[in-house]
Amino acid sequence: MKKQARFDVRRLAVSTSGSGAPAVLVHGFASTRLVWRGLCRALRDDFTCHAIDLPGCGESPAPAHFSYTLEHLSDVLADFIVMKDLREVTLVGASLGAAVILLALLRNRDVLAPRLKALCLIGAVAYPQNFPFALAALRSPLGSLAVNLPSFMRVLPPMMVEAFFAVAPPRYARFRRRNVRAALLNTARLIDANALARYVPRLKTIGVPTLLVWGRDDRLVPLRLGRRLHRDLPSSRLVVIDRCGHRPHVECPDKVAAALKKFAGAARPAPPETARLSLKVLGRRDCR
Repeated sequence: MKKQARFDVRRLAVSTSGSGAPAVLVHGFASTRLVWRGLCRALRDDFTCHAIDLPGCGESPAPAHFSYTLEHLSDVLADFIVMKDLREVTLVGASLGAAVILLALLRNRDVLAPRLKALCLIGAVAYPQNFPFALAALRSPLGSLAVNLPSFMRVLPPMMVEAFFAVAPPRYARFRRRNVRAALLNTARLIDANALARYVPRLKTIGVPTLLVWGRDDRLVPLRLGRRLHRDLPSSRLVVIDRCGHRPHVECPDKVAAALKKFAGAARPAPPETARLSLKVLGRRDCR
């Protein structure tokens, strides 16, 4: 896959808070940077958190010419890190946001590897799996109709509704809803779960220390997939939170923050020799 229209990362909506080592937080499908509010508060004394709205979500632009694939979204993340010149950065991603992080590293390893300290992947989508109802409905031929039905909106998770009706000045509200809905529909239709299969054998080449956080009661991405990802990522640690579902960063941010602070404090970046070896095994062109 070649890069199509390049997204201007200077236009990404970003909320920055806290002090300390940099962390970039990437939300999941049809969510916004607001989903990280609780976790950012809990991390404010240890991390400078940059919570971003991906293209087409929240208050970020939703250009019609942009191709909303996971690969292109991952390139936007890499471009943002380079544009901000972040170093010793921890990447935190939830659900499909975690998939964006993994693809960003696989597609942009030569650029990102020297800049990363650790990853934190929460309920990560990393393997082909069945789509939940809301996403499957958006991918269907009737997705454009469904997204405008009040009855459909009532079954969506709260953060997805928040993404559809992104905060904006009243004079822009209608424009934002139209563009954001179109971008979300395009994203839903371009997500190819089976395409993730070709990246699975390459996960073992990721040597960045990685904290995996899973809710024991996660029904969207079951814990068994978390255990599988723990086996596939050679430098990973799995933390399971009891009585918690798919969004530990929302349901129990203090527990996630405690685990991340402990893990990041002990994390050490992969040695340069490992990064160079990984580059020989997997170049960016191979991941397209």
